Amino acid sequence: MEGNSPNQRSQESAEKMRLAVEKLEREVFKPDPLPRRTLPWFIDIFLYPMSVSGVIHLVIFIVTPLLIGLVVLRFFELLLGFMSLIVYLLFTGYFFYYIGHCVFDSSRGGLRAPDVTIYDAPDKSEFWSQIFLVIGVAAVCFFPAVTYYIVTERTDLFFWLLSAVCIFFLPMVLLTAALFDSVNVLNPVVVISSIYRTFLPYCGLVLTFSVLAWLIVPIRLYLSQPQALLGYYLLGTAFMWHKIAFVYLAMVAAHLLGRFYLRYKKKLDWGI
Repeated sequence: MEGNSPNQRSQESAEKMRLAVEKLEREVFKPDPLPRRTLPWFIDIFLYPMSVSGVIHLVIFIVTPLLIGLVVLRFFELLLGFMSLIVYLLFTGYFFYYIGHCVFDSSRGGLRAPDVTIYDAPDKSEFWSQIFLVIGVAAVCFFPAVTYYIVTERTDLFFWLLSAVCIFFLPMVLLTAALFDSVNVLNPVVVISSIYRTFLPYCGLVLTFSVLAWLIVPIRLYLSQPQALLGYYLLGTAFMWHKIAFVYLAMVAAHLLGRFYLRYKKKLDWGI
């Protein structure tokens, strides 16, 4: 029986080496497993802001605008009115930046609001880019309904149908804006094709977004009732209650967007 030729032995040795390297990569360089929820998802998502960083940012986003308004209106209204506008815009930019960061971190498997260190903090140019990006999102989503209202000055059935269509596209537009971080990707072809690939799960996402949005309505209606006076004494004003609900649910919605991408990224095929 003839032995293997030198060429065959060389090929077998190379194949064994390749298999050994692949095994080493799987065992040593394998990615960390994604964290798993310990509670049902429809409960756990409402705990998303309940990290140290999440609570800190929740307080910042609620208290800071009130403090800015108090200082400017009572002490420096005439002198610092323009400066307060700049501060508000920068603050708004950071709010949108952090919400986008929540989407990104959730798309990588995060289950609680992420920490933002001094190295992660954006500069002023990023603040402005976030503001213009949100303006672009609003323009893409709500331009048809707003234009119809401006032209007709009516809120008839067609207006509400246009609004429903705008709301239907909003989550996907927000997701593309948060992950691509560029107005250039707010392309109707990209948005429509992505919705088509994930149509049924996306409808569930839109429904969940609608429920989160409508959760604010009962809070607002309750605060208009006399029995809500206790809330006024506890937290100051109805505005603060309403703002707490808005910021909290915005963080929850950002988490849902990121998890949607994590689950359906193969179907979306965005290459990120």
